[in-house]
Amino acid sequence: MYLKKLGAKMKKVGLYIHIPFCEKKCYYCDFTAFAHLDRWIEPYIKNLKREFSLYRQSLTLTIDTIYIGGGTPSYIDEKYISEIVNEVRKFPCEIKEFSLECNPNSINKDKLKLYEDLGVTRISLGVQSFDDLVLNNIGRNHKKDIAIRDIEMIKNFDFDLSFDLMLNLPGQDFSSIKKDLAYVKALDPDHISWYSLILDKGSRFYALNEKGKLELMDDDREVDIFNYIVDELARLNLNRYEISNFAKPGKESIHNKKYWDIEGYLACGLGASGFLSNVRYSNASNFVSYEKMLKEGKKPIVSREFISQKEREKEYIIFKLRQTRGINLEEFRKEFKADFLKKYKKAIDKFIDDDFFVIDDCFSFTKKGMELSNEFYLEII
Repeated sequence: MYLKKLGAKMKKVGLYIHIPFCEKKCYYCDFTAFAHLDRWIEPYIKNLKREFSLYRQSLTLTIDTIYIGGGTPSYIDEKYISEIVNEVRKFPCEIKEFSLECNPNSINKDKLKLYEDLGVTRISLGVQSFDDLVLNNIGRNHKKDIAIRDIEMIKNFDFDLSFDLMLNLPGQDFSSIKKDLAYVKALDPDHISWYSLILDKGSRFYALNEKGKLELMDDDREVDIFNYIVDELARLNLNRYEISNFAKPGKESIHNKKYWDIEGYLACGLGASGFLSNVRYSNASNFVSYEKMLKEGKKPIVSREFISQKEREKEYIIFKLRQTRGINLEEFRKEFKADFLKKYKKAIDKFIDDDFFVIDDCFSFTKKGMELSNEFYLEII
């Protein structure tokens, strides 16, 4: 199997750990996440430890970023987070960044103090909106005031603070977006992820939309509002560095940049997906299957795909162009033994007069290009 071939040449990698438990599943969510399955938490943590152990035995790697996501990692008892971290420390580690996802209404001072003691450097809080009507419409279990309370509590600790917001939610309009921006200004986070709603199959919203029961913004309105968001965040020194991510200087997510730079990352937990040595893999998303494989001494991987050099080149282009810095042309030449501007001249020429690109040492999208990036990707692919 591909993953067994990894050895001493492995570069430093990120580690993603999935916690699939929530108090309530939101209407837009299609992630591997489950509410009301608390009886599975303790055995799940034991299985995670088994998975870590299997990787320590078979791979030589050093972990330099950790990201615990979900689900809602802060939903489970903090003792389990401590157990996870203590197990991870058995790997060779040179940690540059340690992120933990939390939701409003699931943290307190004791949890945050333990997270800080465990070495967490960055909290990513799932706010989504500061409008109570919108929060109710998307199935969140918190109100605006609780989110503000929890943000202020987090800021009393030594964490970089990021929070997620969303656009094109039911009941959301330009007025509520302006209020969200006012709260961003007042609360002064280090980082913002501001995503547009995606109707993923398996979510409640997908089913409602299929029945014509979901009222959302039209595409042009959504683009106009998002452009306004980009400009307003820049005024707050939250600069766009990826399509949906904004940060103060030096506060970009190191772990998430591994995904966009197609660097290696180990992924553990139910339904987690990783990328090691040009192999993309996914774990079982069923508790019983996940546990059974681990008890048999097997990694709980249910799919593997070797990424060829040709496929890697396409992914490289797409992921690099998600970032505002774009493609370094000399780096591309060294990596793929080709001149990007010549190889993709036909696709570039199709949009060159439309103010899509900036071309110097790098090839990157303009703001307009970011809006219409999928059209360019289709030409490339």
